[in-house]
Amino acid sequence: MNNISVTFRHIDPSQPLRSYVTEKLGKIQKVLDRPFDAHVTLSVEKYRHIAEVFLTGKGITIKAFESTDDLYSAIDLVSDKVERQLKKYREKKKDKGQGASPAPMVSGSSLTIREGEEGPRIIRSDNFLPKPMSVEEAARHLDMLKVDVVMFVNQETNQPSVVFRQQDGNIGFAEPSAR
Repeated sequence: MNNISVTFRHIDPSQPLRSYVTEKLGKIQKVLDRPFDAHVTLSVEKYRHIAEVFLTGKGITIKAFESTDDLYSAIDLVSDKVERQLKKYREKKKDKGQGASPAPMVSGSSLTIREGEEGPRIIRSDNFLPKPMSVEEAARHLDMLKVDVVMFVNQETNQPSVVFRQQDGNIGFAEPSAR
């Protein structure tokens, strides 16, 4: 059974919007052959209408973000993005063979390994949230995304900033210092 929750931020809750999100993400079930949970956040910031999706299922986590001048088109675009990422996941799964259980995948991360290459590997991750937000909001995304580092734009300073989970369990915060 799929669980799709919708959160409204800086916008009045709307049943038509909630139904539209449920309908669009419900179509994803035919791409993903297992139950999933999706948390969708719809928000309006000045002229930007933003749709964010955090979708988790057995062995997969997908996060997607779209910003347009219309909330319905943002929902369409983010749903299409999630569907493309799921199809990519399904193709990778098919390439590995049906008998093999796929390794958990976090969409947006990629790894390049060259044979015989020594030294650290570079792993690209899209844990960057381009919309301005507070430090507290970015810290909440650490748990929602289940990651140790999130880069974002600090709404108070308009600077790129980072929140990160420290070894002692606290949450650290860093941004460029003024020189």
